[in-house]
Amino acid sequence: MRILFIGTEVSLKNSPEGIVSRALVEGFIKNGCTVDLVSPVLPDSIAGVSEYFTYDAKENFFVNKLHKKITGFEGGGFYDYCCNLIDSINLENYNLVFIRSDPVSLHKIALHVNEKSSIQCVCSFGDVGSVNPYYKGGLLTQLRKKNLVDLEQKIIGRGNIITQTNQRSIDLYQEAGFDISRFQVLPNPIVSTVDRSQPLLSAEALSGYSPAIAECYNEVSNASLKHTHNVAFIGSFYGERKPDRMLDYFADREDVALHVFGGVRNILFEKKGMLYQWMKEKGLKELRDNAKKRGVKNFYIWPFMPIALINSLITNRFDGLINVDADFNPNPFLSSKVVQYLSYGKSVFNFSNEGATVDLLRESGIDYFIDYSSPAKDSRSYEALSALTRPKVDLADYYSREAVTRRFLNHLAVK
Repeated sequence: MRILFIGTEVSLKNSPEGIVSRALVEGFIKNGCTVDLVSPVLPDSIAGVSEYFTYDAKENFFVNKLHKKITGFEGGGFYDYCCNLIDSINLENYNLVFIRSDPVSLHKIALHVNEKSSIQCVCSFGDVGSVNPYYKGGLLTQLRKKNLVDLEQKIIGRGNIITQTNQRSIDLYQEAGFDISRFQVLPNPIVSTVDRSQPLLSAEALSGYSPAIAECYNEVSNASLKHTHNVAFIGSFYGERKPDRMLDYFADREDVALHVFGGVRNILFEKKGMLYQWMKEKGLKELRDNAKKRGVKNFYIWPFMPIALINSLITNRFDGLINVDADFNPNPFLSSKVVQYLSYGKSVFNFSNEGATVDLLRESGIDYFIDYSSPAKDSRSYEALSALTRPKVDLADYYSREAVTRRFLNHLAVK
């Protein structure tokens, strides 16, 4: 099978969304597919990709976000680039066009493909679109939602396949009156195999990274030795995904150190410029001040790091990991990092409501979660809580890149 894979997040080096997108590409390749990739400039090449079509024009992040705020659709030239590319290549050379959002507006590309060819299109959503619970409020919000509903109805009406990361998201579409016969679940895969017996990286191994990254790795390793227990949150806080409940939960625990890798949007780490730097520092300062105000005794913020370094640190220095969902009930969002968390065999402290993340963790045997609807603080010892939050079923093979994409391809063949 030959696949034309189109996406923007695949070009983000250390963000969970970018890592997952690359894992899907790699999964297709490992299942014997020939993959041609259309994306912005990649930080590193992906082994096995047959041909790259690279969009290298500079974009104005803020103008694009303003356009999205008004219309619901991301601005920028990537969509036009893809349409022009589709006009110039022979689509009959492909068996499948696979489009991975975010942004949802990328899936307009499927409609352009439909006009040119009968080739099968898959619109793979990283998050829900028009049924997103964020879309509540005033006239502008309702306009954005209407635009997305119109786009999704057109995509479905043309016979394209829609994937969501979990069944809860599909249920929301059904409740909103969508025909879900073309929907299927494509879970986020585990992005890399974790050797649970691996040692810390040597100086020689670290020499392959920038001096700043190598220094940060050593700082994390040394800082963790000062504490009895170390837990890590990997990701960003924004919108309704707030750190407050997490900070309150670990406040006043002298024996636990709380480490945040990232904290603000990954793009603020990856983009250059004074404005990006100011936004990053402002967000991180607010997070530090919030942790101090709420009484977290041992608190660290580290930058996003390459997955190989994260794997090594989590394996050797950390007891648990943290997921923080937005406070929606039920929760339709399944963070791209949660499946990866399970590959470590460590405790997973999940701050959420009933929904997609709780469903996944229950598959692994973790029933305990910190429920937003219950304000009571759990005062049990860290050791007792850790026992409740460790996975009992190993899902590493089931959610590997190869297994997730193989099941998806087999399902396509059945259809």
